[in-house]
Amino acid sequence: MTSSTQDPSPRRSGSGLRQAMSDGPAYGLFLVSGSAMLAEAAAYTRIDWAVIDMEGAAMTKTDALHQAQALAGSEVAAIVRVPRLDRHDIEFALDLGVAGVMVPKVDRVEDAERAARFSRYPPDGARGGNPIRASAYYTASERYYESANHEVVCIVQIESREAVRNAAEIARTAGVDALFIGTGDLAMDLGQPGRPTGSAFDDARHTVLAACAAADKPAGIFAPSTGLARQYAKEGFRFIAVGNEVKFFVQSAALAVTMLRKK
Repeated sequence: MTSSTQDPSPRRSGSGLRQAMSDGPAYGLFLVSGSAMLAEAAAYTRIDWAVIDMEGAAMTKTDALHQAQALAGSEVAAIVRVPRLDRHDIEFALDLGVAGVMVPKVDRVEDAERAARFSRYPPDGARGGNPIRASAYYTASERYYESANHEVVCIVQIESREAVRNAAEIARTAGVDALFIGTGDLAMDLGQPGRPTGSAFDDARHTVLAACAAADKPAGIFAPSTGLARQYAKEGFRFIAVGNEVKFFVQSAALAVTMLRKK
């Protein structure tokens, strides 16, 4: 079979994720353990997407590969949060064949432009060409090159007061597909660590939401609780994280032990 006819391994693509956000809200998890088994288990939870978190977690490139493989063939869109706004990191993540990347700490429109450019092949961007797994191990290279620019998703994180001030310009940036509020870091920058609530945070959140609406792009956010997730969905957020697999393990185990020890 030639490279022009072979299909890459089945997985939810970037276009599928865009549709899920449009139909949404699309709910997802962050994967912070580096465990391929837990990534595979996450695919049975009915989530729409999962972020393989190379910024906040102690995981290797091999860990990221194994988690992408674990999610392949499922209806869960795999996204890699890269460690930083870096061309090599973005290229590595997309070459794994994931649906897209999440880029942290995008404060200025110039940052957003770089993130978008590194996520696309020329002439739309400056992504390098070595998509080993993304091309189904060279059996679908031609097809991948033809489709990648409109298939991959570039999500940028809004995590500071500066980013909020620039949200309208960032949202209008060509090649940026969605803005995602990192609630922890934004709350920290607002001077209220651990408290993604209150008038200052509300104002920032609504500013980002309005910027995305004006640019006709989905807004995303990390919800510390299911109650806040419901609230954010009502407000218009289309891409909502509801936690990570380690947090859910701790909560479930603690609840079970508490129930067992009840007199």
